[in-house]
Amino acid sequence: MTPFEKLDRAAGRFYALIGALVGITIGGFALAISIDLGLRLLAWGNIPGLQEVIQYLLFASVFLAAPWVLRLNAHVRVDLIVGNVPPAVGRVMERALDLLGLAICLTLLWFGWANLTSAWMFQSMQHNYFQMPEWILLSGFVACFVMLAVEFLFRLLRSGAPPEGTASTGGGF
Repeated sequence: MTPFEKLDRAAGRFYALIGALVGITIGGFALAISIDLGLRLLAWGNIPGLQEVIQYLLFASVFLAAPWVLRLNAHVRVDLIVGNVPPAVGRVMERALDLLGLAICLTLLWFGWANLTSAWMFQSMQHNYFQMPEWILLSGFVACFVMLAVEFLFRLLRSGAPPEGTASTGGGF
């Protein structure tokens, strides 16, 4: 196994771990909302700040699970053109799209990093139920685009071959 294949496999396991944690988090949302609703129905109060916590975790979950979804090819795709051209042309188009995806991710990473450092320097805060430093929220955005850029780069280096374990097993651990 080449060093790239080892690194690619490790990235796949890391993305799958994040995907599993996101799934557990979403299950936790359902449980917490049910408990909060039960408390309200029994007139015992509620869980203060729950909506805000769910909002922040949902924001982070969507961004952090994106590389895992991309790796599994489970993202939204419209293959009207790529699916109706000869396979060789389709492969070239896929590589071009991966390159475009890499460029977009690096651009968003640059803007995200600029905003994260600005939020850090100015100590910007979100003021809702909790006071949350904006740089914490932006770090999930930046981490997402680092991982997406890496995955697009790996897709280019794999030359269209699916990562090991995703074609038949669904990319689990």
